Amino acid sequence: MLWPKLVCFALVCLAFGQLDQVASQDTISVCPTNFTPVGEKCLLVDTKWKNFYESDRHCRSLNAGLLSIENSTVLTVINDWLPIIAPYQPEFWTAGNKLGESRNNYFWESTGVEATYLPWNVGQPTPASGDCLTLEANVTMTPEEAFLSAHRLSVKNCTQWAPHICQAPLQFFRTQLCLNTSAFFEAKIPV
Repeated sequence: MLWPKLVCFALVCLAFGQLDQVASQDTISVCPTNFTPVGEKCLLVDTKWKNFYESDRHCRSLNAGLLSIENSTVLTVINDWLPIIAPYQPEFWTAGNKLGESRNNYFWESTGVEATYLPWNVGQPTPASGDCLTLEANVTMTPEEAFLSAHRLSVKNCTQWAPHICQAPLQFFRTQLCLNTSAFFEAKIPV
């Protein structure tokens, strides 16, 4: 009589143990070290002045690329973030360029995708001034303060100097709660 109750108890414990194990798994996304989550992107501002090529090389050394702007939502989120992280910086290199392109089509260097959303700054584009794109704000000065407008795209000579913004993909991990008789551990497993 005791045997069936023990078997039933063991099966219930096994079933609940499996449910607990499944419930303890989760998928999380995090930005790489030193990058900040901004909308759906992980961004890093480098305020050291470099030309386009050096900026691109710097981002690649971090397993990232220069910033690309796919739509107005991305631009709005970036313009909300920049005054917090770099309040007085009017210009940044982006991944946008038309290097090797005989037409006036721009591409995002970091993704290889043609740039179809191009929110130009006033008086832009001026292709004669270069082949690379910066995210630039207009500066208004008063005796008390300097104001930056929203950052928009401007054409610039690729060998000139500016700070830059790197973007890295989110890193996805599956977390799993590992139970031991005396402790528990959380493991992060790349997905």
